[in-house]
Parts: sequence; C-alpha cells; structure tokens
Amino acid sequence: MLQYISRRLLQFVPVFFGVTLLLFFITTVLPGDPVRLRTGERAMSPAVYAELREAYGLNDPWYIQYVNYIGKLTKGDLGTSIYTGRPVTEILNDTYPYTMKLAFAAIIIEIIVGVAAGIISALKQYSWADMLVTLSTSIMVALPVFWLGLLLQYFFGIWLKDWTNGAIYLPVSGASSSQFPDWVHLILPAITLASVSTAYAARIMRSQLLEVIGQDYVRTAHAKGLSARKVLWDHSIKNAMIPVVTFIGLDLGAMLSGAILTETVFNWPGVGFTIFRAISGRDYPVVFGGVILVLVVVLVINLLVDISYAFLDPRIRYGGGAGE
Repeated sequence: MLQYISRRLLQFVPVFFGVTLLLFFITTVLPGDPVRLRTGERAMSPAVYAELREAYGLNDPWYIQYVNYIGKLTKGDLGTSIYTGRPVTEILNDTYPYTMKLAFAAIIIEIIVGVAAGIISALKQYSWADMLVTLSTSIMVALPVFWLGLLLQYFFGIWLKDWTNGAIYLPVSGASSSQFPDWVHLILPAITLASVSTAYAARIMRSQLLEVIGQDYVRTAHAKGLSARKVLWDHSIKNAMIPVVTFIGLDLGAMLSGAILTETVFNWPGVGFTIFRAISGRDYPVVFGGVILVLVVVLVINLLVDISYAFLDPRIRYGGGAGE
C-alpha cells in the first residue's frame, strides 16, 4: 500500500508541472493587459504603467515568469492580487471555506438521495418507483445547472414569497444575511450543485446493484441460508458501491474545485466565483493560485478514492511485489 501511494505521489509531479506550464503559456496568448484593465487606458502615466508591469513581472517572457513563480511557490508564496493588492493566500483562505461548505452539503444530498434512489429502483425493478426514478433522473440530467438554479430562485425566492405574502421563502443570493441563518443560504445552491450528480449516482447504483444481484456468489449466499438483508448489505450493496464511490469521489473533487456556474448564479463567495472574476479581470496571480489549489485538491481526492477500493472489495490489494 505504501509503495502504491508513493508511486501515485510521484505521478503528481508531471501532472502539476504540465498543468501549470500550460496555464502560464495560455496567459501569454490571451488578449487584455491586467494593468490596463485595472486602471483604464488614461488613468496613469507611461512611467507608472511601466513600473507596475515591472513590479508584477509582466515584462518577462512567460517561461521566466513561470520559473520565478515556482520559486516563490516553494516558499508558500502564491503572489499578490493585481486588483486588490491582497495576498492570494489570504483571498483563498477567505473564499475556500464557502466552497467546502457548498461541496459537502451537495455531496451529502448526492449520497443520501442518489444512492437510496438507485437501491430502491434496483430492488423494485419495473415498478412505479423504478419508473419514477428513471424519469426524474432523465429530467435532471437534461436540465442545465444554471437554468435549474434560476428556476429554484424564481420558485422558492420570488413565487413562494409572493404566494405566502412573505411568510415562507428561501434566500436566493449570498452566503449570509440578517433574515436567515447561514445554513439556510446553502439549501438552494446545494440542491442545484447536487442535481445532475445525484441523477448519475442513482443510475450507476441501480445498474451496478442489478448486475451484482445476478452474480453466482450472491445466489450461493442465498443458498447457504443467509438472510436477505445480510446478503443485500454484506454481499450486494458493498460490491456495487465501488463504481459509485469512484463517481462520488471524483465528483467531490470537482465540487471542491469550485462550482463556477452555481456559485455565480447564487452569488456564492467561493473559490469558483473568485477564479471566474479573476479570469474576467486578467488577475493572473489569483487565477494561478486558484488553479493550483484546485489541482492539489483533485489529485488528493483521486488518490483517496483509489485507496478506498481496497476497503470496499477485499479482492483488491495494492502491493509492489512481483505477481501482485
């Protein structure tokens, strides 16, 4: 297991340098000058403009900028925002907790609703419950996330408020307010973020459980006289969960990377919305810092998902010896 983890950690190195190199190269071909975008065309003298570009290292070739950035990164320095003048580390420390709250709220919905719906659909195959799950998941997969978010905002934030004369409604923007506890602000964006993933999780769980139920070892367990509940939980669901865990784990990594569409629709002050605004304003230090954070999170989540296989299925072992 330790050898497997070591090999995976070594694989992170080329991935990290490949992504960051590509990112730095792309910034050289994108139109727009971050200094001009910050101050306007006539807001400064040529001398001040040249001084700012030199201060942020924008006059150097992209590969020189990259080497300098990696040097600072080894010291834990992610740079300073061109627009706000704040350290990027400080900006990410302020915004990432909001992304974590949203991601974990969405993943809880995905696990509880998606897995449960998939199990019920498989155990009640061709019943009305199965048809309901199939129909609802098809609708959820087809709906764009931003459109679903706008619908939820209208229904629960505007229509419901008008219908109840302001007695019952949900906040549609931001992460806090004086009218609601902070957790209430999570409800609509979490449902929006989890919608498509929940539908896929239900479909994967259904198909995998149906496949496992038909395996010989499950029939053998029934023949040995084990109870239906024990066979279901110990032999069927546990093995059927491996592809579901893979999907949920990767999805959690994607959510922790910042849900740009959801955070933008609901004005959620997370890292995804921060990166989106930084890209729009060519605030490259914030973009680089955000992407590096996202990259590390995704790589770590992928490693944890792979390690979890051995605990879900005892037949899977990670070893470094010959023949393993």
